[in-house]
Amino acid sequence: MTVVPWLIMLLCVILPTVNGLTSFHELYMVDKGDSLVTLTCPTAFSGAMTWKYEGETEDLDKTLVQGRNLILNEVDWYGEYSCWDGDKKLGSIYLLEELKNPDDDDLISCRAKSYGCTFNCSWTHSEFTAVRLGLGNDCTDSQESCTWVYPTTSLQDGGLEFELTHSLSPYTEEAAPLVVTVEAITRQDYLRKTKRFYLHDIVQPDSPAGMKCQVMDQRLKVKVEPPATWNCPPSYFPLEHQIGYIFKDNGKEEHSTNPLIPRGVSKLRARSRDPLVPSPWSQWTPWKNVVTGGKKEEKCKEKRKGKDSICCKTGEKKRTKTKSRSAFTANE
Repeated sequence: MTVVPWLIMLLCVILPTVNGLTSFHELYMVDKGDSLVTLTCPTAFSGAMTWKYEGETEDLDKTLVQGRNLILNEVDWYGEYSCWDGDKKLGSIYLLEELKNPDDDDLISCRAKSYGCTFNCSWTHSEFTAVRLGLGNDCTDSQESCTWVYPTTSLQDGGLEFELTHSLSPYTEEAAPLVVTVEAITRQDYLRKTKRFYLHDIVQPDSPAGMKCQVMDQRLKVKVEPPATWNCPPSYFPLEHQIGYIFKDNGKEEHSTNPLIPRGVSKLRARSRDPLVPSPWSQWTPWKNVVTGGKKEEKCKEKRKGKDSICCKTGEKKRTKTKSRSAFTANE
C-alpha cells in the first residue's frame, strides 16, 4: 500500500475483544507524508516484545521494534496493532486513517426547540462505532480544555442524539456563530468535521401545546397555545401559528394564519414558528374533531371523547394586547 499525503490518527486503547472501537481514549495526530509513525505499547514491558496486526503475526515490512515502540516507515494497513509477550497480549493500538468529507453537510443536523441554553444534534451514520461532539473553538483546535459530549439517546435508525449546552443570551444579538466539532471512529477510520451556524438558524419550535376555540357567528376563533418548551414571556418571544382545518361538506383541507376560520369545519390542527427569523414550522398537532354548540358542546366537555375532540364554546372573552419582541426592539 502506498503512502498518501493524509493525516492519520493513533487511538491507544486496551480492549479485551477485537470487535472494534466503541469509545475514545487518547488520540495522537501524526503526519503521513514522509514522517515515521511510532506506535507505543500501552503496557510497560522490558522483555522481548512482538507485534501483530489484527491478531495475526504478519510480515511487517518497513518496520522497526525499539523497546515498547513499533516504528512504521510506511503505513500499509489500518486497524489494530497489538503488542505481545509470547502468548500474552499486553495491549492494542489502533492506527486510523483520517477520512476527508469537506462537502458532506449531512453528517450531523442540529435543532433548538427555543432560545434556551440547550440544543440537540442528530448523527445518522450508523457505521461509526463511537461518536462525540464538542462545542466551541477549544474543540475545533483540539485543545485539552475541550469538553466532549457523548450520545444521550440511540435512535431507531441506528443514529445518535446529542444534547449540547451553550451560554448565549436570548435577549442579545448573536455576535458569532456556534461551532460544533464532531469526531467519529470505526476500527480503521477516523472522521473529523466542523459545523458552524447561528442559533436562530436552527430554531424550530415543538408542536403547540393545544388549541381552544369559540363560536363567533359563522366563524370559529381558534387560540393556539405555545409549546411548553418555548421561551417566556410569549409577549417578547411571539409565535406565529398556522391552523389547518377540513371542511365538513367536501373534506377539503385549508390552512390559515388568521385565528378566525369558517365555522363549517370538522377537524382542526395547528403548528407554530418564530415569525421574526422566520424559523421552520413545527410539526403539526394531531387532528382534533370539532364539536360546537348546545348539548353536543356539553357532552364534549364531559367526556372529552378521549383527546381526539376540541369543544368550541359560544361567546368571546376580551383579550389585552401585549407588546411583541419586534416592537420592543424597535423602540430601543
